[in-house]
Amino acid sequence: MRLLALLLLIAQEGLPGVPPRMPVDDEPSAAACTFPLVLRGERCAYEASSAPADPRDNAGAVVDAGREACAAAAHGDAGLRGECERALADLGASNHCALRSRLADGRGRLTHEAQGCAELLRQEISRTSRAATLSPGCCGCLAESRCAVGATQCKRELADLMPSAPLRSCLSRSCSDLCSFAAPVRNAPEEILPPPPTDDPRNPKKI
Repeated sequence: MRLLALLLLIAQEGLPGVPPRMPVDDEPSAAACTFPLVLRGERCAYEASSAPADPRDNAGAVVDAGREACAAAAHGDAGLRGECERALADLGASNHCALRSRLADGRGRLTHEAQGCAELLRQEISRTSRAATLSPGCCGCLAESRCAVGATQCKRELADLMPSAPLRSCLSRSCSDLCSFAAPVRNAPEEILPPPPTDDPRNPKKI
């Protein structure tokens, strides 16, 4: 009887209407990765969907993202900023970033495919920041001491704490106070022990 009553009700009033679609929220979530977030070293999620793209567009996106990040990381050092921008342009044109799938969607959210590229960019930005803050006093002192290694190159080498042979030579001669964090370790002179005593044939030892 209940089924019959339901069928009669449907016949009289028709089926209930389909509820309207819920609006899609295309705004980036707070955790969505964008170039600025990744280049500042913040934790985020690569949540944008993948889609085909022109590799040249991806390379251009890397250059645009790097321009602002390099300026902030260089702290006003024009030489470091230029080196940073050139390094990021090279990465943008590499097979790590110049992909045939997009790095970011129209709202700036990075795709999963962008993860490798973004990490390389972050490392370069971090290196530039270290170079600008760790060694300006040391490299300025070496420049005044007529070191053959240019100031910008000096800063970038010391940012990795891996000075080249020419820079190590400069560090060994000058600016030991300002460059103590990178100066080569001086080996302590080996202690020379006196030779063992020899037996006097005129007074042989008794066994």
